[in-house]
Amino acid sequence: MPRNVVAAGGTTVLRDASGVFQGEASWVDAGAGRSTFVSRPSYQAAVQSVVGTKRGIADLAVVANPNTGVWVRSNGAWYVVGGTSVSSPVLAAITNTAGHFLASSTAELSRVYANLGTAAFRDIKTGACGTNQSLRAVTGYDLCTGVGSPFGRNGL
Repeated sequence: MPRNVVAAGGTTVLRDASGVFQGEASWVDAGAGRSTFVSRPSYQAAVQSVVGTKRGIADLAVVANPNTGVWVRSNGAWYVVGGTSVSSPVLAAITNTAGHFLASSTAELSRVYANLGTAAFRDIKTGACGTNQSLRAVTGYDLCTGVGSPFGRNGL
């Protein structure tokens, strides 16, 4: 995992019986962890206690669970889809609508991590991910959901 990419974590959307949004949890099938090869980039200095000396994955998270994903209409039928086929383009769309158009992914991620712990992100505090669900979402930065899910475009 190179330093100059945005690593998308995945969430499961939680709704009550009437369909009202209740929050998000880490998606169990989301990839996460620490890079084996890439050193911690400067923008992750504030989360060194979690990532150590290696690059932490994920940076941000959005809905990815196919069971709670996004509705897509194709060939006259509606489908719910998820996975990185949803989370990556959703993050790209939010980033582009924020309109900063920074010079590099590193500049963009520096902005994201500078907003860690602010109202710019929904902190995902529940759920597990990774191999055998060995990682947990916790308060603050975690390896499952990164800084959290964007709350609008403020943090991007």
